[in-house]
Parts: sequence; structure tokens; C-alpha cells
Amino acid sequence: MDLEQYFTTPQSRRTVLRQLGTLAAGSLALSACSTGTGPSVTTKHVPALPGSGSIDSIQHIVFACQENRTFDNYFGHYPKAGNFGIPANFSQPDGKGGMVTPFHFRLHDTKDVAHDWQTIHREWDNGKMDGFFTANGRSALGYYDGSDIPYYYALADSFTLCGNYFCYQLGPTLPNRIALWTGTTGGFTRNHKLPRGILTWPTIVDLLDDHHISWKCYNLGTGMGSTPEVEFINALPFFKRWFQDRRLYFREADYYHDLNEGSLPQVSYLISDAFTSEHPPLNIVSGEKKMAKVINALIQSSSWTSSVFFLTYDEGGGFFDHVPPPQIDAYGPGMRVPTLVISPWVKRGYVSGQLYEHNSLMKFIERRFDLPSLASMNHLFDTSTPAENNDAARGKTYGPPAPPRDNLAQLGDFYEVFDFTQNPNYYPRLPKV
Repeated sequence: MDLEQYFTTPQSRRTVLRQLGTLAAGSLALSACSTGTGPSVTTKHVPALPGSGSIDSIQHIVFACQENRTFDNYFGHYPKAGNFGIPANFSQPDGKGGMVTPFHFRLHDTKDVAHDWQTIHREWDNGKMDGFFTANGRSALGYYDGSDIPYYYALADSFTLCGNYFCYQLGPTLPNRIALWTGTTGGFTRNHKLPRGILTWPTIVDLLDDHHISWKCYNLGTGMGSTPEVEFINALPFFKRWFQDRRLYFREADYYHDLNEGSLPQVSYLISDAFTSEHPPLNIVSGEKKMAKVINALIQSSSWTSSVFFLTYDEGGGFFDHVPPPQIDAYGPGMRVPTLVISPWVKRGYVSGQLYEHNSLMKFIERRFDLPSLASMNHLFDTSTPAENNDAARGKTYGPPAPPRDNLAQLGDFYEVFDFTQNPNYYPRLPKV
């Protein structure tokens, strides 16, 4: 089955369920042939003294990026969201002189809605944020709450939720995934099928490797996030330097093994498979369970008091959000996306209003390990970018400039969410999912 077509072609609910059954059977078969797929992490809590921390306490940075959700779609009804949540009087024009309001999704596996460059720009409407219904229909106005994703709401209660975090671009998956690793898309604005090993500009992994910072990619579940069937979830295979590097292809079992052995690298990337990515029409509960599994394993490990886990989403997927993204350049930022910062050292039950964007993740790595910025390393797009697959070029030979944004002062680097006076021996009770 072509999963790219599955995500982009409208299908009936009966067809979706039949295809999911086929996919699930394949997933179970793969699991039956593998060993050690479940966590066997032995709790090895290493006490640290209250108030003894500093940024040097963070020895391990773990990233996970799920698919296609806006802040309002997931956390608009979070009780502590305040002004970051959905306003009481929020509504959208229906295109016929009336207004429509958001509604609570009753299903956890709702249909996919359009989220290409053109549709997202119609929703955004030059910052008016009033085109969600007219561009995408009623499904774009659905939301979830704590009864649907209780583990994520408990994480927000226990750690830091970012209320002002935006994806890189007003567009689909591929550009935003490339930006997660490089701070720029190089002008890409579409989900274009790329050959492996074709891109050459610097990535954050180049900086890590060149400065001897250890890193790995762990492919969760069936590992299908790193194969051609779902080729957008990890963008590193598109880069010439990395597409054959074995560190891209570790499995979920390796993550639990490394936690158990106390050998987690300094930077880890958890790559979801298609089934647990939370991309519509797949069930969001499956994704929440997978994230709970990997986060709980970290909390139970000896690495907990020296780690931070970032959970974010690649882009908004066409769902509504009421906060207009501040426009930095011709490409974005895009819509707000849910982002949680999980560590015993972060402020607890805190909703941050600092401006963040996907480049902020790289800013944190760069500052923590004293690395140069990607903006200082990549001057390929300082003045213009290639026009191929670049809707911002508008038919011209070259598009507007798209250098990395990780040198911009207005974008935070997450240092403000930490409180090193806290007792790091913190193990909150989180719900089972």
C-alpha cells in the first residue's frame, strides 16, 4: 500500500478501516518477528540534591515530533491555557453570511483535511485567521480535550506547555520536517517526492557530528517512518552526508536498551511510524500511547535527572487555531502547534508565552553544547532560493530568501522554562493510557 497516497487521497471511512486492518496485520507480523520490542527499563533513580542543578545538568536531549495538530485542536480547552486557549466567542465565517463555532470531536480517527500551501494560506488569510471553515469545511474546526488525551494533559500539568510555539512554514509536512533538522526548507513548500541523498546544505546533525556530540535516531514501532512508504517523517535520509549513516536506523528496542544500560546519546531523535504519528485519519490514542511508553521509560531510567524531552508536532494539518503567527519571512512561521518540555528541571504546570518556532529546538542544542548557529554555516539561501517546488517564488526563477532562523533574537531557546532550584527527584503520577 502506498501510504503517501493513503494520507493525501480522500477515502471513505469503510475503505480507511479496511486498509488500517491490513496495516495492523502487517504491523503485528513484524512485531512477532522481532525481539525486545517492549520496554524492560529497570528503574535506576540517581538522586540529585535540590538546588544543585544548572544547564550542565542536562546531558541528554530527546526529541519526538508527531503529525498534523494545532494548539487549539489539542490544548484549546486545557484548563490552564488562559489566553492561549480558544476564546469564548471564537467563531468562523461560513461563507454565506453566517458564523460557525468549534466543536468537540467525538471520534479519535477523524478524516484528514487539506494542508497544502494554498489551503493553509487561505485559512491564515494574511493573519485574520478566519478561513478555516471556508477553506476546509467543518472538520477543520474540531478539537479534543483532556477526556480524549489525558496523558498529554497530565504532562502539561506536570511540566511545561508552550502556548506560543509555531511550526516553521504555512504549509505541509515535508517543508516543516526539513526545517526541523536544518532551520530552513531551502524553498520547498510542497510534499514533493525527493530522492534520497539529494540535499547538501548543513543540518543540525552536521554540527553535532563535527563537534563530537553523540546522536542517534530511534525508529518507533515498525520503523516505517524511515522507509520510502512514509518518507517525510525523517528528513535526514534526503541529505547526501547522512542517508547511509547507520545512526539513522536504530529501532525502538535499541532506545529501551540504551536507557537500561545508561548509554543514551547526548541527542536522540524518536521517529514515529505511520501508525502512531497521530496523522489523520489514524487514531490519536495510538500515538498518545506510544509517546507515553517512550516518555515513561525515560522517567523510569537512570537518565531521567539528566534529561529533557521535547514533544512537538510538525505542522497544523489544516486544523484551526486562533493565534496569528508572526510573519518573519515569506515562508512563515506557520500555525501554532502543541509543544511540551518534559524534564525534572523544567517549571511545573507552567504555560510559556515565549515565542518559539522549530528553529528554537536547534537554538537549544546550539546553546547547550556551544555550537555555531546553522544560520552562520548556511549562506546558500541568504539572498534567494531555488524556484522548484517553491510556491513563494510565484513563477519567478528564484524565490524569496530562506536562511535558517536560529540566529533570530526574538525566537526563544527554551532556557526560560528551566528552574534549577527545583528538586530533580521528581516522578509525577501520570495516567495509564
